[in-house]
Amino acid sequence: MFRFHPRAHSAVLAAPPLLGIVLLYVFSAEVSGNLDGYWTSATAKAASTLMFIAPVTAACAAWEAGRLRSARIGNRTPTRNGWRIGAAALVPVMALGFVALGVSLAGVRMQMESPGGWPDLPILASAAVVLVAHTLAGYAVGMWLPAVAAVPVVLVGDYLWNVYPPALEPVWLRHLTGPAFGCCMNAAVADPASIVGPALLAAGLAALAVGAVAASPHAPRLGALPGPAAYAGGAVALLTTVATTTGSVALVDGLGPDAVRARPASDLVCADAEGTRVCVWPEHRARLAETTGIVTTAVAGLSRVGITAPDVVTEDGRRTSAKRWTVTVRQDPGFTGQDIRSGLVSDLSRLLVDTAEGADPGNCPADQAVAVQRALEAEDGLRVWLSAHAGASEEEARHRVDPSVGESVAPVLADGVETQKDWYRSALARARCMPR
Repeated sequence: MFRFHPRAHSAVLAAPPLLGIVLLYVFSAEVSGNLDGYWTSATAKAASTLMFIAPVTAACAAWEAGRLRSARIGNRTPTRNGWRIGAAALVPVMALGFVALGVSLAGVRMQMESPGGWPDLPILASAAVVLVAHTLAGYAVGMWLPAVAAVPVVLVGDYLWNVYPPALEPVWLRHLTGPAFGCCMNAAVADPASIVGPALLAAGLAALAVGAVAASPHAPRLGALPGPAAYAGGAVALLTTVATTTGSVALVDGLGPDAVRARPASDLVCADAEGTRVCVWPEHRARLAETTGIVTTAVAGLSRVGITAPDVVTEDGRRTSAKRWTVTVRQDPGFTGQDIRSGLVSDLSRLLVDTAEGADPGNCPADQAVAVQRALEAEDGLRVWLSAHAGASEEEARHRVDPSVGESVAPVLADGVETQKDWYRSALARARCMPR
């Protein structure tokens, strides 16, 4: 189809700095944090490197268009079709973009412990459409402006389009720049509108770019383009762009700052143990047995002091109740069984304070500052007491609170069961003095 001369192509020159920037970004704390084996989150973070990749590929395309302008191929009669000539210039540029996207995906994969499944294909497909569209747009600008102007305009303009909208109102603007913006923790999935929206807008941009190239007097072509055909093609490209822009805005208009929705509960992996069902997300399947053991020990110990055993303990934080507790699990080996128990107790203490059946706030201090202080101390004491009965050692139970709180709870733990139940109800009443 064409000959490729590596030393003469802008994509080869741009590859080292682009790939270096992509790797630095992918291994930064902003991307590497909270991957936790969840491919949807990892794919979205890999796709976020488009804010570096798209401007560079667009600028390279503008440069290649400038080279064709300088050669004045459009003023002659080329032996090949103009689109084939354009493809010869753009294929290496697009290849650079896809390689950079692949490097970012490989980078996030290296930072995941043991991910199950595969990258999120809809997010990758949307990212590919955006990448191709921006490259075509850069080529179109290069066909209308000299390279000395087109390259900086495209590079800076494309970068600003990718990074500036999150600082602007309305918030849905950020969801037009790339797929799955703000996605996502384990309990969420990317909203389909945030995947389809930017791809639809990119399709319109690509149509406009093709129309602009076709209408450019500098574009290489076989013979002259008839006037009516040029007008008709431009009108079709413009109408397509208007339609896709309208459609993409309609899709993302209702999205918030992060384009996510709740993850389906059907994704959970569950195990039954002594009347309680324990459920974790599939990427935490390897820790299900460990989590089940921790939950079973906690439920048994807490039941002995009058706390009703739950039917379900799950990572899905929706619809919590006295019979449905929550637990947090991570793939990271540094997230130990103590951390799982601590998270279970922390969530349970908030749940008990919020539901607190039969725990009337009673005589709360009139001074709100004093009421808040007493409520916080009561909640800290409650967590120590719950942790001790959930299977933690006394030292572990007291480790996460003020030493004075742990010392005040120690005598309670040495008392009989009925005395402890009375203290528990009193602590709940004090905790409910927190202004709400």
